[in-house]
Parts: sequence; structure tokens; C-alpha cells
Amino acid sequence: MAPFVYRLRAFAADAEGVDDSTTLAYDTRESAANMWAAAATAFALDAGLTRLTIDNPVKNGFFSYSVRSGRGHHGLDGLFPYDLSGYHDGATVCLGTAMGLVRAMVLREGTWCRLVGDGGFFIHVGTRYDMYVGTAVEHEKAASRARTLGLDVDRVERSPYDSSRDRVDKQRPADDAFWREVARLVDEHSGVLVEEQYIRNAYRWHRPTTSTEVEELRARLIPRARLAVWPDLTEDAGAVSAAIVRQGRLHLLVEQYPGGFHEERIADHPTGARLKDEPGRRYALVPLEPADRKPLASAVLPDADGALRARWRTDRSRADELRSYLTSLRVGDTITGVVSSRLRDIAVHVDLDGDLGRGVGWLRIPEMSWTHFELADVAPVGREIRAQILSVDFAWEQVSLSIKALQPNPWRGFADAHTAGETLPGEVTKLVPFGAFVRVAPGIEGLVPLAELADHDVTEPEEVVSEGDNVRVVLLDVDLDRRRITLSRRRTTSN
Repeated sequence: MAPFVYRLRAFAADAEGVDDSTTLAYDTRESAANMWAAAATAFALDAGLTRLTIDNPVKNGFFSYSVRSGRGHHGLDGLFPYDLSGYHDGATVCLGTAMGLVRAMVLREGTWCRLVGDGGFFIHVGTRYDMYVGTAVEHEKAASRARTLGLDVDRVERSPYDSSRDRVDKQRPADDAFWREVARLVDEHSGVLVEEQYIRNAYRWHRPTTSTEVEELRARLIPRARLAVWPDLTEDAGAVSAAIVRQGRLHLLVEQYPGGFHEERIADHPTGARLKDEPGRRYALVPLEPADRKPLASAVLPDADGALRARWRTDRSRADELRSYLTSLRVGDTITGVVSSRLRDIAVHVDLDGDLGRGVGWLRIPEMSWTHFELADVAPVGREIRAQILSVDFAWEQVSLSIKALQPNPWRGFADAHTAGETLPGEVTKLVPFGAFVRVAPGIEGLVPLAELADHDVTEPEEVVSEGDNVRVVLLDVDLDRRRITLSRRRTTSN
């Protein structure tokens, strides 16, 4: 660890030393990213550095796995080619590219890495809109520059993202013995699926079917990649689809098609996935959770000189913990949470499972009650609610909820209790150009069309009824799917 470590933050801690800077206003994010990049540049130039080395890069999953967080190829567009060549552990980049990575990390576009330089210099972007810069000597000029930019700067003992704190499992090198084992597995199974994780959560897939193809594969792999060998893909799309129903866990669905490979994160699905059962297409399910991963063989590629320098950290990020939490949820289960914010007249966000599930719950207004209500009475900010899980969206890291799913359906009860042709008492609740709405039971309103308001022609409902009138109506039709009831006033024996 460098002897001088500076912490740069968008917000200073409060009087008690508490820093809760977990979010930035959307309209300030770009300016904040520019501030941090400019401050980091000042420290690097003061240290005499024009190039930095990438350490432990992550495609996504450090801040979040949500698709709404990532943009521009996880923030890497314009910095590296589309295939991300040159973005791997140990790669050296110019200062401009390094600052592009700083911006992408501050904007939480998906990617994350540590940047290191000569003399113990480092830049670590944190999860609380903070950045740590380590230097061999004091750099108060750069620190002053950062303060001028509007950042809060103080000295700390160490960075919480220091590599010495990484948890690294024992790593087997992908040496000659490993590749002999791969060749043996290929011979035994007539082919295997090789997972090449060239940076964390970024994959390339290979299917060698002969020993010659194994040797060719070995020659073209990315330095320091993590490899896992899985059983061969299958052409039985039906079996894979059925397995998705049974798995009950998060995994990668890997598809081989005539032009290459495609993978998709997928959870258990009640009806399975719709897979194309076509010639040349093969499928495999690869577990994502560490406890579920049991490949046939695994290893890490050494550098060209044979030394194993890659240190694949196995620490679980906050995003990993959230993904595991989402995996544990089941559609139909009942869950409690606290309403945290409101999105106009559309929905409210709900905090689930304390800090980990902050804002993960999504409760739309139509799912709050069967009957007319005021939002302040059902789901005001700060209220604890009890709701049923409708769906779990891993792509958006969002859990759709329903309060009314836990309540009896008054429409079903009404349909069971009444039949067409029955005369009912009601109250006129609303007049519209095409008729009048009448409440015939608590939470149940039906429409009396203009033609059914009276025996004579009616051009406006106000000619025969007013809001608040008590009337008698005949039940004509109940549409449960659309929750619509058609009524008639003119067909009653008395008006």
C-alpha cells in the first residue's frame, strides 16, 4: 500500500462521520464524472505517469447487474475494440484511456477495475461515489486541485479496495498437464464446452471436438483468462428447456448456432425457455452461483513466460449479494417492505431486505387495491407494506409486487353472487358523454350506456340522472377478464 492515500468524495461526512453518499442526482452525474477524471489526471501527472496498468477488470456486477445501469457496451465503447481486446488483467493503457475508465466507473455504466502505476501509485473508484488515490510521495498540489474542482479530499490510512484485501482461491495454472486433461475429456465425450472468462463476467465460448482443436484453442486464448471445462452442449432443446423449469437457480443459457455462440442470464421459468430446435443449434446450462459451479476442470492462464500472475478475486460484490437475494425469491410468495419513494402517479419503490434490497420492490398503483383509494392511505412513503411477489426481473434487478393479490377479488365475488337479468340497487358515481357509472357493490362499478338510461332518446346523461342519485339497474353482462359490467336503467320495472 502506498504511504499516502487520498480519499476524494462528492460529499463530506456529517458531524458524526457518517457518509451516506450512495446516490447522485441524475443531472449531476456527468459533471461529477468529469471532476473525478480531472482530479485523477492531476494526481497521475504529478506522479510523472502517462500510462497505467489495469488490475482485476470487471465487465459488470461490481456496482450492479442491471441493464439500466450499463450503457455504451458497459462504458467501454470508444476505449477498446468491440471484442474488448486490450482490456484484461495486466494490460497497460494510456492516461486518456485510463481516465475514460474512471468516468465509466463513476457513471456506473457497468465496468470496474483498479488502475495501478509505478511507485505504488493507484486509483480505486468506490461504491459510494468515492475515489482513492495512492502515491509514493505527498501530492498536496493535486489534492488542492481536486478541492478546487468541488471534491471533498482527506487523507486516509488505506483504500478499502486494496488488492491485499482480496480473497483469492487456490488457482491451478493452465499448463501442459491441464491441456492434456482437456484433450482426454474431449476424447471421452467427443467434445466439451470451454468457458473463457477473459475478464470477470465476460465470456467467450469454445467447443473443441478433437485434440488438434484443443491445441489451436490454447494458442488463441486471452492472457490471464479463467477457464472452465463443462460437458458438451446438446441438440436436445426440449431437455434443456425442461431443465430450466427444474433448476431453481440462476445460470447462463449458452447457445451455439452456425455463426458462433450466445449466452443469456436466465433464472428458473415456470414454462421453460423457448429454444429453437433446429439443426446446428446446441444448448448448455452453466451455473453462475459459485456454490453451484462444478466444472469438469478449471484453470487460469499463465503469462507468456509461464508465471501465474493473475489473481482472480472471489470476493462477492454487493451486486452478487443482490443477485443471490433475487434468486431466493419465488413468484407467489408474500414479502414485507417499506415504501421508499414515489414515481409520480405510476408506482412506488419499496425497500426489501434492509439495505441490500433498497428500492428493489416495484409496486404499481393498479396493484395497490381492488377499490378506489388515495395513495396516501395505502402506500405513503415510510409505510411498511405486505405484498405478493408477481415477478422477479434480473435484468432490471426489480421485484414486481401486488397488495391487492392478497385481498379477495371483489369482481369474482360479485360474479359468483349475481346473474344476468337481476335487478340491483346502486348509486350514480360519475357521468360521462357515453353514459353513467353506477356503484352496485363496494369497489364494483358498472356502466349504464346512454341507450340504457331511459325509454326515450337521451343525448346527455344529465338529462335523466345526477351524480349521487340512488337508482335501480338491471345486470346485463359481467366481463371478469376486462373487469367491466354493463347495466341498464330503462329495463327496470320502476325508475
